[in-house]
Amino acid sequence: MPRKRITEEQIEFVRKHFSDMTKSELAEAAGVSWTTVDRIQARYHLRKSREHLHNMGVRAGKASSVSRGGKFIGNQTPEAIAKRSATYKETYRTEDMRVRWGLKQLTKIKLKHGCKRQQDQRWYLRQLGYIISDSERVAYYTDATRRATRLEKLSRGEKRGIMKCYYEFRQYREA
Repeated sequence: MPRKRITEEQIEFVRKHFSDMTKSELAEAAGVSWTTVDRIQARYHLRKSREHLHNMGVRAGKASSVSRGGKFIGNQTPEAIAKRSATYKETYRTEDMRVRWGLKQLTKIKLKHGCKRQQDQRWYLRQLGYIISDSERVAYYTDATRRATRLEKLSRGEKRGIMKCYYEFRQYREA
C-alpha cells in the first residue's frame, strides 16, 4: 500500500503554526495525522512557545479544578505545604532512630548527627538496666540487666558501620 505524500504546503503550515497550536488542531488543519506532525516536529526541531505552554497549563488546571468541584487546589497551598513538611519531619525522625540504633536506613534522606547519639545511647542503656558511670564512661551490668550484646561486642570508641559504642562494659561488683 503506497504511503500518502505530504506536500510542502502542509509541512510549511505545520512549521509556521506549531508553536501556537495543539497537535490535534495542527493535524486537523493541515490534513495530516498526529504522527506526521510528530515527524515534522522532530525533523525541524520545533518547539512550543512559552505563551502556548502557559495556556496549556492554565487549561489543564481549570480542567482538573472541574473534577474537584470547581475549586483549583494546587500543591502550593498552605495546607499542602504543611502536610509535606509534617510527612518529611516524621520520615526524618523514624530514619534517624533507625540509624541511631544500628538498623539499616530505608530512605535516601541525609541525616545529621551530633553529640545526641551519645545521650541517646546512655538513655537506652539505662532503660535496659545498666548502671552508667559518666566520669569513666563505663556501663556496669548485673544479673537483672537486659544485655545489649551488639553494643557490648564493640569496644569503647570502636565503630562498625554506622553503629558506634561510647561505653566500656563491665560486670558490677558490690564493694
